[in-house]
Amino acid sequence: MQKTRSLNEFLKNKASVMGLIIILLLVMTAALADYISPYDTDKVVLKEKLKPPSWQHPMGTDQLGRDVLSRIIYGTRTTFELSMLVVLFTSAFGVFIGIIAGYYRGIVDEILMRLIDVLLAFPSIILALVIIGAIGPGVFNTVLAISLVGWLFYARVARASTLSIREKEYVEGARAMGCSDAYICFFYVLPNCLPPIIVLMTLNLGSVILSIASLGYLGLGAQPPIPEWGTMLNDGKEYLRDCPWLSVFPGLMIMISVLAFNFIGDGLRDAIDPRQLVIK
Repeated sequence: MQKTRSLNEFLKNKASVMGLIIILLLVMTAALADYISPYDTDKVVLKEKLKPPSWQHPMGTDQLGRDVLSRIIYGTRTTFELSMLVVLFTSAFGVFIGIIAGYYRGIVDEILMRLIDVLLAFPSIILALVIIGAIGPGVFNTVLAISLVGWLFYARVARASTLSIREKEYVEGARAMGCSDAYICFFYVLPNCLPPIIVLMTLNLGSVILSIASLGYLGLGAQPPIPEWGTMLNDGKEYLRDCPWLSVFPGLMIMISVLAFNFIGDGLRDAIDPRQLVIK
């Protein structure tokens, strides 16, 4: 009954449904990139360079004569793959830390929360830049850098939920039956932490896409010739006055994706229970 009510609440939110449709279309685009891309993303045709949008090249060509539409399509795959990896890594680690802190409390909770408070004092993108500067640019290093600074909010939300769940009667009953702490955390605490975590994951996908694009724009993310929206923005900045399509189309894709994930997250938050997202 609760699941049906939540689904109905979500479907009533037109912006969330529109966001879901957009993301599904982008996911299909990423999955079918090999079949729907009209050109090879790495094929250099210098005589076709900097061509404006046309029937032959709907989004024009770049400074090396590569089709922008094809690179946008494959950039969708790159961006979504990296974003999903980051969110999976950060949520898994953050939830683990949050449940440990909230369940055991005491000195463990105090140490972990003070560490998180210190890290939250710095902008996450600055910390990511420091890490990238230390380990070097690249796809894997981008995922690693953003993941190392992105788990903090998951830990706060998981801890807040765990502090409430650990006092519930069914958890007390599990302790009385002799269940281990690991069993209780995995089978009792974790499932009840998931609703606010799922909402946070959806909202976080938008900010992760922005972070990946930001690092790519600065030349610290995915390296050429890998097609990625932020890298494409960086490539087009020198031609912004005469060939604006090089930056406009990747920028639009970033904006649309971030807005779509935010719409979905807002709808899920309202449909599930907004009070569960209060960070204590």
